[in-house]
Amino acid sequence: MKLLEPGRIGNVELKNRIIMAPMGIRGTCDPGTEDYWGERVRAYYEARAKGGTGMITTEMVFVSKALEPCAKELFSMENDKHQAAVRKLAETLHSYDCRLSVQLTAGFGRVVPPFIVPDDVKPVSASENTNYYVPDYPDLNSRAVTTEEAEALARSFGYSAMRCREAGADCVELHGHEGYFMDQFMTGLWNRREDRYGGSREKRLTFAREAIGAIKREAGDDFPIIYRFGITHYLEGGREEEESLWIAGELEKMGVAALHVDAGCYETGWWPHPPQYQPPGCMVDLAAKVKKVSTLPILTVGRLQYPDVAEKVLADGKADFIVIGRGLLADPEWVNKVQSGRTSEIRPCIGCHEGCLWQMIGGEPTSCSLNPPCGHETEWQLVPLKEKRSLLVVGGGPGGIEAARVGAERGFAVTLWEASDRLGGNLWLAAKPDFKHDIADYITYLTNLVKGLPIDVVYNKKATADDIQNFGADYVIIATGAHMEPPTFDGENVLTTFQVMSGMQPQGDKILIMGAGVIGCETAVYLAGQGKQVDLCARMDADDLDMDTIDHNNRFMLLKILKDTPNITVHRGAI
Repeated sequence: MKLLEPGRIGNVELKNRIIMAPMGIRGTCDPGTEDYWGERVRAYYEARAKGGTGMITTEMVFVSKALEPCAKELFSMENDKHQAAVRKLAETLHSYDCRLSVQLTAGFGRVVPPFIVPDDVKPVSASENTNYYVPDYPDLNSRAVTTEEAEALARSFGYSAMRCREAGADCVELHGHEGYFMDQFMTGLWNRREDRYGGSREKRLTFAREAIGAIKREAGDDFPIIYRFGITHYLEGGREEEESLWIAGELEKMGVAALHVDAGCYETGWWPHPPQYQPPGCMVDLAAKVKKVSTLPILTVGRLQYPDVAEKVLADGKADFIVIGRGLLADPEWVNKVQSGRTSEIRPCIGCHEGCLWQMIGGEPTSCSLNPPCGHETEWQLVPLKEKRSLLVVGGGPGGIEAARVGAERGFAVTLWEASDRLGGNLWLAAKPDFKHDIADYITYLTNLVKGLPIDVVYNKKATADDIQNFGADYVIIATGAHMEPPTFDGENVLTTFQVMSGMQPQGDKILIMGAGVIGCETAVYLAGQGKQVDLCARMDADDLDMDTIDHNNRFMLLKILKDTPNITVHRGAI
């Protein structure tokens, strides 16, 4: 397989073509320790290295604390203790023949979260820009950095890269994407400067050129630099493909070793953080366009956790390396399972962002809704039973199957009762729309999982309290799932979404859906796709729908799909 062939980035050889994407690990870090990246962080990355990943890219690391005071609380190569933490991490990863890439960032700029901006501190950007989160709050508008400040910040990349190399890192990746500070310098929408750092597209690359030059001077011309940037922001006024393809050529002239291609920005977050509604390999075609204009190794990203999709990308010559983020959180053994032909055992990513992004934003360890031990590798390990015990699990949905799995792996004698003739519970309803194929993959995974474990499954078993008591298990887990609230009125033309997703077809071509939460919105898209004319009624008289979706990337893309579907009409304040 191409996926498993070795590859080179500059003078660094990787044992395979799989690279772990940089992702925030805020809650996984330990601000109470001197090194900040403590044992928990090393265990988190180590699990992916042990799982066969060829190279791991860290979360973003600040090159300077001078302009953004919040960086004082985050990881920075200016800190000797933090450099020592990189050294420990490099040693850990190298013991598995896994390479280490440190992502260096200029900072947040206009996308700095307001809650981490100290009082009386003005955020910074390439020019004066509104804050992404609170554009109507002038106090958080960013000021334009001075020419001298920009010069000093660019020089900081050289010192930081040198310290990364000293600590044993194999290369660095420059954080030039998603509308962060470095990208703000590169983009006319956010860079309206009149000095040498702005004005023309050539001048907008001055900051990147000086940062790359500083790295080459201080870390060595042979120290590989990967540059990550978006080909298009999918945003009015943002960067378009033509300019970005030109940038790719300029970056090659500057001497970077590889290009990591993605798309989008904070305003179009469903690209850099693609949700379940995005197709597999959603940004591969953009990487392929860069591949045509550059001789450098091209890294591609974007829902590539499907082995057959990733393999075809390489076989078709659209990119040279596959970058996987959340897929490696869902299953750190992804590469090992591909290598041993056990792809059916790969735990899928369902694109929910709830554990990997929103848990991290909330200050909890970066994790995964399908793989809770992610981010908790040092504390959530399964302990074998000292004495044999029996476990009865009532309900064969995802919760029940996961409980049965854990029980079986710990050594319980596990019995699973399922009221229907198949496992999966409400996942079958959730997987009905074709844009929810990840849920269908999860059902397949769970079914295969049960087949491979010593679990006694009893189908068509509707448990009563007497049944459970008479069974006599040492432990019982009730995992019977959720039920939909029944409508307050009935009629032959009234169906619940559960009934619709179970296969009951609404009569006629005009459908009224009462409720515009995530289920209502997805059902509207599903029925509109069948040619129905859908009126979607929201409970609240507000501009926003689908308020019950935690992740805004999923939510915003679902709302975009609703808006782009011509036969859906939304009525607000209608209930």
